[in-house]
Amino acid sequence: MATQFAAMSGVPFVLQSVKTTGNGEVLAIPQSFTVHSFIITAATGVTAGAVQIEKSNDPADANVWDPLTATPTTVVAASDVSIDYIGRLNFVRARISTTISGGGAPSVTVTYLGAKGY
Repeated sequence: MATQFAAMSGVPFVLQSVKTTGNGEVLAIPQSFTVHSFIITAATGVTAGAVQIEKSNDPADANVWDPLTATPTTVVAASDVSIDYIGRLNFVRARISTTISGGGAPSVTVTYLGAKGY
């Protein structure tokens, strides 16, 4: 059985770390969490690429996961783009849907931050 990461309230978790392709880490979300932020940070010089935040009820789901947003989020060089979501989630990941490219060292980092909604 593989190790499953679980979110902790107010503690950032990196779903993608300086990557250009891939599905990223899968994160279990406690059912008490209803406030979610995903911060997508692209390296300087990046000219293309997109990230799709996805959700599932099964961390080992080999099928296409359910997109959290209607379309993938285009990365912006040397910028933070935030996707906020209110509601219950079971498992999330940040899939790089379009390869990150451009500049000397293209990459993207996606960080999750969640908490209870009071």
